[in-house]
Formats: sequence, C-alpha cells, structure tokens
Amino acid sequence: MKSSRPRSSFLFGLGGWGAALLVLGLGLRVGYAAYALRTGISSSHSDEYETVAINLVEGRGYAGLPHDTKPSAAREPVFVLLIAFLYKVFGQRPLVVLAVQSALNVGACLLLAEIARRLSGLLAARLTLAIGLFYPFFVFYCAYFYRETILTVAVCGVLYLAGNLLRKPTIAIAALTGLALGLCAAAMSTFLLVDAVLAPYIVWKLIARFRAVAPALVFCVCTTLLPGTWLIRNYVVFHRVIPGSTLGGYNLYTTLIVPEEDRGTARELEIERGDALWPRLIAMSSLMTDDGSQQEAFLAAAKSYARAHPAAYLLHMPKQAAKLWRFYPYERKYQHSYALIKALSLLSDGWLIPLGLWGLWLLRRRGPEPALAALLIAGGTLAYALVAAIMRYRLPFMPALLVGAATVLAEKLAPALGIAKNPEIGFHKGST
Repeated sequence: MKSSRPRSSFLFGLGGWGAALLVLGLGLRVGYAAYALRTGISSSHSDEYETVAINLVEGRGYAGLPHDTKPSAAREPVFVLLIAFLYKVFGQRPLVVLAVQSALNVGACLLLAEIARRLSGLLAARLTLAIGLFYPFFVFYCAYFYRETILTVAVCGVLYLAGNLLRKPTIAIAALTGLALGLCAAAMSTFLLVDAVLAPYIVWKLIARFRAVAPALVFCVCTTLLPGTWLIRNYVVFHRVIPGSTLGGYNLYTTLIVPEEDRGTARELEIERGDALWPRLIAMSSLMTDDGSQQEAFLAAAKSYARAHPAAYLLHMPKQAAKLWRFYPYERKYQHSYALIKALSLLSDGWLIPLGLWGLWLLRRRGPEPALAALLIAGGTLAYALVAAIMRYRLPFMPALLVGAATVLAEKLAPALGIAKNPEIGFHKGST
C-alpha cells in the first residue's frame, strides 16, 4: 500500500507562525545562554572542552590542562573541534559557541518536525516543532559547554537521514547517514556501543530489503571514518588502543564504589578517599593527561569489583538505567532552585517520556524511524546501565520521544478538531 503522507516538505509549509516560533525559540536559547554566562550560572570551562580547544588554537596541541602541551584523550574531539574552529574565526567568545549550538538545536527541531510529518502529518509536525523549541532542557543545555547539545543534533540527523536511506537507498544518503552516526561516536564514547546496535540493523535492512550492497558498504566505511580517525590518533600518540575517552574507567569504578544517594555530595569524597584502591589510582596522573594507563588500572579495579561482588554489579545496571530515566533529578545544590528544576522536569519529561513511548508504538509500522528510535533508546540505556548514567545523558534520546508524544497529541486531538480525514493538515496512517 502506498503511503498517504503529504509529499511537500514541512520546511516549506511553515508560514508566518512557524517562522515566528523559530525566531522565538532561538532568541530564548541565546538569551538564556547570555544571561547564564553573565551571571555565572554557566561557565565556558565546564568539563575542560574549552581548555583543549584553546590549546589547539594557540598551537599547544590536543592538551587537556591549561597552557600545557601534554597530549590528552580525555575529551572526545567533536565538541572540542567546534569550539576551536569558532575561537579561531571569532576569537575567544564563549557566547558565539553557545549561539551556534543554539542555532543547530533549532535546526534539529525542524528535522524532528519533518520526521513527524512523514509519519503522521502536519499537525504532528507543528506540535513537534512547538514542543522541541520550548522543551526546557533543550533550552537549558544550549547555555552550557557540554557535548550533549551537539550530540543531540547529530542524533536528529541520524534519524532523519537513516529514515531517507531506509526508504530509498542511495550512495550519497548512505555516506551522510554513516558520517552522522560516526559523528555521534566521536562526540561521546558511549555511542560506540549505541552505534554497534544501530549500524548492523541499518546494514541488515539495506541488504535484506533492498539488496543495496553498495550503499551498505559506503555506510559502513563512513560510519567508521570519524571514530576510526580518533582511534588511530590515540594509538599513534599513546601506543594504546583508546577508542573513546580515557575517563571511562574512572567513571565506572567511582560509580561502583559510591552509592547513588551519595553522588555529588561531600560523602562521595569520604568514600573515595576511604577506598582501598581509589586514592592510589587517582594519584597515577591527572585525569586530563592520562595516557591510558590510569584508565586501564581503573577498569581492572572495576572488573575485580564486579567479580568479587557480582550481585552488586547486577543491581548496579538497573539502578543506572532507572537513574537515566528519572522524571526529575536528585535533590542537590544546583545553579537554580531545586523546586523549579523539579517542577520543570515533571511538567515536561513527566509526560513526554511515557507519551513518547506510546507514540513510538503507535508509529511502529509507518516508517523506519520508530524502529531506529527504539534501538537508539534501548542501546543507549543498556550502554549507560553497563557503565554510569546521569540524567543529562538522556538528552540525545529525547528527540524521538518528542515526535512520539506529539503524534499521540495530534492523533487524539485531530478527530475532535474535525481534521482527521485531511492528510495535508491532520494525520494519516501510511506504510513503508
């Protein structure tokens, strides 16, 4: 059966209301970013991405400490290189970086709206755009020097491009999809595991359904290009196989020995200092200049812990998965009022997550994107359950849930509005 989805792109049917929403959404992001920088709520020094970028711009190489030349693999390259490029062109202006990532985030919302249009119709597309532009945590993280915003944009690109690829395979789209998927892994190490779930599925669909061997091969090559370049660089520099960041072992072992309720508190420091191994391991080198030997020691300690406490590690995994998908964060000292953060979380994620999952189920037979989204969410949840999770890490999984939630709203609202039978305005049930 042919799909009844409208052929015209959502982008060209925005109209004045859509353009106004885009301007407002971008202004909200940049305005909050400027306010956060000016008041000290946000800092360009978060997680040392800027430090590495400045060292690159000033000719000291990919070094992790200020004014240092000792090479580092602690921070993956994508966000670092973006900052370095913008600082090289515009000077060291943090707001330029935040403005660019805000614009990219708004562009990603447009991609999500187009995906919703493909799967449901224009009403779902419009709701997706509105929800995405004003989703509190898209706005919030655009004001921070964290990689999650850029990663979220890359994930939206993967869903959009892979949806095209699995409808009509071409070598060009295969290359772009592979590059976008590889970009995710080069932005955040954990996505190496997510890519290991998504990439085989895409290859299988290309070959089993379309017999598209050439696009499948191009996709595989392009997927490995960026993370492969990072892997080779690390081997040449450190003479060790370091596929991602050297902080993985530290994060895993620390998460194993510190109870969840003590993370981010003074009690965490007491536990770390009192551990039999942690003080010796942390003293091996600065985390930002580890040549891989410290990570190997932390990983060895984590493996020993898991072997000695198998039940504790098995319990660790569902705890991390639950932490990743909590509706609101633990009570800690934040830049904003905890009551405000909790309220915003419940008023957004509190309904977007369950409604989004329902929507992906409703959409499961209308196109390739719902299956890709399900694998993305499942693979990401498993990856973080195996290692360590914080709520911020789920940001790249939220775009698919925004589409799902908007679809449920559209397809429940449409009959009441009398537009269910108009595929150009309401929703439809297409097929692949």
